[in-house]
Amino acid sequence: MAIHFIPNDPRAGADAPALRSQTKRPTRPASRSGFTLSNTKPEGVAAPGSQQFLFWQCREAAIAALDAWELSDGPHTRWQGNRKKLQLLQDEGEDLNAYYDRQSFSFFHATLGGDTFFSGASTDVVAHEVGHGLLDGIRPDLWAVNFLEVGAFHEAFGDCIAILTALADKESRQKLLAVTTTLRKKNFVSTTAEDLSLGIKRFDPTHNAAEPRHAHNNFQYQLPQTLPNNGGPGDLINESHSFGMLFSGCFWELIANLFAAAPAQNEANLAKAATLAGKILVAGTRNALVSPRFLQSVGRAMVLADQSLHAGANRDHIRNAFQAHNILLGSNAIMAPSMALAGAAPSGPSLAAATSKDLRTRLRAGKDSKLSTSAVNFFGTPAVSAVNTRPIPLSSVDKRLKGVTAIAHEPVLVGASGGRAAVMGAMPNPANTESEVQEFVKALLDQNRILLDAKKKAKSLVANLQQPVPPTHEVKTVGGKKVLARIRFSCGC
Repeated sequence: MAIHFIPNDPRAGADAPALRSQTKRPTRPASRSGFTLSNTKPEGVAAPGSQQFLFWQCREAAIAALDAWELSDGPHTRWQGNRKKLQLLQDEGEDLNAYYDRQSFSFFHATLGGDTFFSGASTDVVAHEVGHGLLDGIRPDLWAVNFLEVGAFHEAFGDCIAILTALADKESRQKLLAVTTTLRKKNFVSTTAEDLSLGIKRFDPTHNAAEPRHAHNNFQYQLPQTLPNNGGPGDLINESHSFGMLFSGCFWELIANLFAAAPAQNEANLAKAATLAGKILVAGTRNALVSPRFLQSVGRAMVLADQSLHAGANRDHIRNAFQAHNILLGSNAIMAPSMALAGAAPSGPSLAAATSKDLRTRLRAGKDSKLSTSAVNFFGTPAVSAVNTRPIPLSSVDKRLKGVTAIAHEPVLVGASGGRAAVMGAMPNPANTESEVQEFVKALLDQNRILLDAKKKAKSLVANLQQPVPPTHEVKTVGGKKVLARIRFSCGC
């Protein structure tokens, strides 16, 4: 029996594939990751807007996203926390929202101006949220990092998965090439979540997300804290979804560069270019060093990943893609020794006592700081990843955060130079780290993304249009101390 499916977004436009009838994708094998489905409906070709259509559309889109991931990275077997399944909740109530919270992929609906907008009916939106889960599975450490560029990359990665999901569909590739054979023109694949953005526009025409996100863009990198915390539709601002367009722009440029280098610009080679870009993205993401300038860090790791996987065949395509958005890579600097440390070169997962002490001194680590280490193989070079975590006081950011701290992450890659321990690449600057964290928290406050009173949690998390900004963070008490903590990646208004 067939189902109805929209392979992109309900409002992707006349150029995009329309509603079609197709055989449902098979249930995920028991050996692979999957979803726990809710409010299941009988199989059949249902009309858009019905709960039957929404169930099958959301299920199909979620599995399509996993299938697209597996083209680039092989079988996906576990989510974050070593779990086989996460909940797929296609309609959790009234809201202009969709989110991933490590327990579920949750979607909503809202009726505005006579139209009902179902976030779970958009393959773009569903694939984006699944993208958050996929990234959390390979880099769970990014969840708690309080740097704007790390959050922006999380959002960009979701858009990259939405793009890869669209390009894994043959009809979508054919339709796209009828619009542009160079990919350097506004189109329905590089533009995501049109339907949800229209709903947000109906609710608040001045909201930054009232314009869909565009991976094909001309944005140029600027330090996020030099941008305004709020802005009009589609503006580049100091907010994770908006700033993430810089990275999704680099990724789209990479696909275009790889496709332009293909022997012929046809749909088969477009599929190959997308898969190759996905491989480079995932491999780089796995190894990228956390830093305030994380978009550059991922780009550098992508160059090194390509060197490891493809002997550097795509180095220029990657560098040119990032340079188009004013992100300069200089990836070899990551591997270069930059500072000698006390103690012998590491030979396992830990550092010599003298090396640890030296690092803590240089990082101005206080008694509340913790230095953790693990062995890594950084594209063929053995090293130790040393991560210093320390609390940053937030009282100076806002009086409502008196006594609250946010955890800062300061990673250092320690390798060898002449038999001694040495910092590879850059050494974190403690003053810069503190400033980055505080600026990030200030932006969250300006965007009403922090739930300040945990006692109000039950009320605030009820999805309704009177609570239009779902919080991404809340103040929790951990060990008797108040700490700012992430609770979800939220992708609505």
